[in-house]
Amino acid sequence: MFKKLFISALVIALIGTAIYLSPAMREARFVDALVAANVEARGGAAAWERVTALRLNGRMDLGQDMTVPYVLEHKRPGKMCFEFEFDGAMSTQCADGDGGWKIAPFMGRAEPQAMSDLEYQEFADAADPYGVLYDYRARGIRIDYLGLETVEGRETHKLQVNLPKGGTRWVYLDAETALDIKLQTPRTIAGRDHVVETIYSDWQTSEGLLIPMHQESRKVGEGETNFLTVDSVVVNPAIEDDRFHIPAVVSTGNGNGGNPS
Repeated sequence: MFKKLFISALVIALIGTAIYLSPAMREARFVDALVAANVEARGGAAAWERVTALRLNGRMDLGQDMTVPYVLEHKRPGKMCFEFEFDGAMSTQCADGDGGWKIAPFMGRAEPQAMSDLEYQEFADAADPYGVLYDYRARGIRIDYLGLETVEGRETHKLQVNLPKGGTRWVYLDAETALDIKLQTPRTIAGRDHVVETIYSDWQTSEGLLIPMHQESRKVGEGETNFLTVDSVVVNPAIEDDRFHIPAVVSTGNGNGGNPS
């Protein structure tokens, strides 16, 4: 009897070992370790769990040596507003978790307009202040490991992030620090499909969180680069939900343009 029990236990152990050593399981555990290291490098899970809202103020490059002030506000779950002032008028894009809207006076759209489904999906994907890696399994996100790649002179781990609604992102984590170095995002701009890549640098601590204070963005295959800097960070500011809701007067519009870099 004991011998049968021992053999059964051994079989179970061998099966468990085979599963543990399977390529899929090894990759999943490696991805979990990379994500955990990234979260820890950015301040730790406990610090980010306390974040219910985030406000960033800074300046955004529009090209031709022109910069404008902006405000980026997040509020969980799924709410975000991005505003910048250009030529004396305020441009706004907001998502409230159910839909999105925009005001773009420099494009002749001075009244609020509803975002198209594609615009909203692209905008809302960035609404969570935690980023795409944090608690990814619980959020229905799948991550595939694509190997090592050199970015900005640094060795990085390349991750393909598959979002629940079908979107894809590519995240590059510094192999030494585990911090984000680059993010690649598919975007539809002026009716054309592009991949926009953002380079993160100048990481600084703010209220226990590590925040990249400088971002450079460009379309893959094109030389022009725009930057965004962060001058101040406020963790858990008081922001009313009405801030994100679409105003009562909304024109139908054509749903084109207006994505921030």
